[in-house]
Amino acid sequence: MEITQKDEVVISEIIAGARNLFEKFGLKKTTMEDIAREVGKGKSSLYYYFQSKYEIFEAVIDQEARELFAQAERAIEEAGTAKGKLKAYSRIRLCNINKMGNLSQIVKDDLMDNISILFNIKRKHEITQLAMVRKIIAEGVASGEFKQVEASDIDLLAFLFMAAFRGIALPFCTDGSFPDLSQRVDTIVDVMVEGIGR
Repeated sequence: MEITQKDEVVISEIIAGARNLFEKFGLKKTTMEDIAREVGKGKSSLYYYFQSKYEIFEAVIDQEARELFAQAERAIEEAGTAKGKLKAYSRIRLCNINKMGNLSQIVKDDLMDNISILFNIKRKHEITQLAMVRKIIAEGVASGEFKQVEASDIDLLAFLFMAAFRGIALPFCTDGSFPDLSQRVDTIVDVMVEGIGR
């Protein structure tokens, strides 16, 4: 299907309306009828663009991921050093993780029940994030700000950096019992970049 500008407006309205409902009631309790009512469209209009509420849910999460990357790219551009760029990227990621922790329990339960959808979307966007982090590390190595490492080790370091965020995110998604790490981003990045040695 060729997407026109008018289609893009309708799709955006559907995603925005669905996001509101998912945040209030969760995925399980939200129906296609609810979404249609929320956006003032007929159910047939929704089915023209999306096969199911799960596809709309994917679109909502996909859009949130794209918004996160746009924020991260802007913050990275404003930072002067490679370490500053890692801090800027980390701050955005940690704020997003905290946001996950603050979601209502019903939304968290739905995310856990539909974890395969979440992982498929995250996997798709992880390539973009990995490239973003790899570029920052490579710039830091090239400028002498970070120690000299082999190109293959830059890939490994970027992967480890991303894996650390995955590890931090999981408890937030399940019980949200961790502190607000967005205020400790400098310490976190210092440890990740410099280790705990003297």
